[in-house]
Amino acid sequence: MLGKRLLGGAGIALAAVLAAAAADLLPDRMAEVSKQVEEVRGKRFQRSVPASELQPDELRRILRSKIQDGVPAAPDDYISSLVALGLVDPAPRLLDRLVDFYASQVIAFYDPEPRRFFVVSGAEASTGADEGLAKNLIFSHELMHALQDESLHLDARVKELKDDSDKASALQCLLEGEATIVMVRVALQSMPGADEAIEDQLAPLLTAGALEKSNVPSDVPEFFADQLFFPYTDGTEFVRAALKKGGWAEVDRLWRNPPLSTAEILHGSPYPAPATGLLSSEEQKSGPGRRLTYSDTLGEWTLRFLLRRALPDEEADHASEGWRGDRIAFFSAGSETSYLWKIRFDGPQSAARFEAALRAARAKKPVPLAETIRRTGADVVVETGRAVQRQP
Repeated sequence: MLGKRLLGGAGIALAAVLAAAAADLLPDRMAEVSKQVEEVRGKRFQRSVPASELQPDELRRILRSKIQDGVPAAPDDYISSLVALGLVDPAPRLLDRLVDFYASQVIAFYDPEPRRFFVVSGAEASTGADEGLAKNLIFSHELMHALQDESLHLDARVKELKDDSDKASALQCLLEGEATIVMVRVALQSMPGADEAIEDQLAPLLTAGALEKSNVPSDVPEFFADQLFFPYTDGTEFVRAALKKGGWAEVDRLWRNPPLSTAEILHGSPYPAPATGLLSSEEQKSGPGRRLTYSDTLGEWTLRFLLRRALPDEEADHASEGWRGDRIAFFSAGSETSYLWKIRFDGPQSAARFEAALRAARAKKPVPLAETIRRTGADVVVETGRAVQRQP
């Protein structure tokens, strides 16, 4: 393992990085690696990127704020909805655990809101990577995010996707996949004789696979860990496929038309656009004694994860194929949470396969609320019959 990995999730536009000393964050160093990124990517920066040192306490404050701003509801409501649906198990102080976990992984990041590159004070001491390689990796990866930000306006775009977790995850795959490949190619420039075969070998080592799941604390739910790995593993493969198809011009096309779903990441472009308008305004009305906490689109990746909690991976993945859109509305009544979820597939056969798999998964791993699962044509509707107690 070359070093710690910073993983972005829940709408946090943070990147995988390795260590660099704060004293080395000088304008000439930034300019040097900026030129390398420009050469590899074929795009020029409009302006320089400032860099600063960040204290660990301030990092934790920023991470908590980013999580709160990035999830589609108040953190307590959001976590309670994941428990209700069976994506995570009940656990106290989960937000604090997530902040602890993210903070333990963060060594440096580019923040699009102030448009600034940050290195956490003292974090570089925990890595054992070669100093020169580490510097190139951290600067090139993060400066690629800064270059993306100039055209894609990441902060505004992420906020626009707050009510569509699936599309936000797909965008994150594009961003992290591209930044990882640029990082690898910048590193290869310092390796005489390196070719595409070396890139094929090096890229997996520098993606999320470099962080073994055994290193994730046991009190961090698997949902969050897998959600963090996904943009680096599958996102890098998605961008690599685009490069093989049409070089950087094809990636430029993805900038203009980013992937619309995790199904597109999993199965490749082009992919049918997700169905919209699956829940009517009437279906999302709160009703007596309860309020609508939020609506979201979960996507094929989340379907896969949900089924994998109880079924073999191959069975879960096959049952989730054919996803063509979904919409879920979560409601709360006092300290309880309920939901209405409609999922569309590419036909009745795919819908029936998912319905059967979900019923089998619920039989093996029950959720803490009564569900009604029904199918009409290509649609599967999952609805609670009673509410579930929210998390403390």
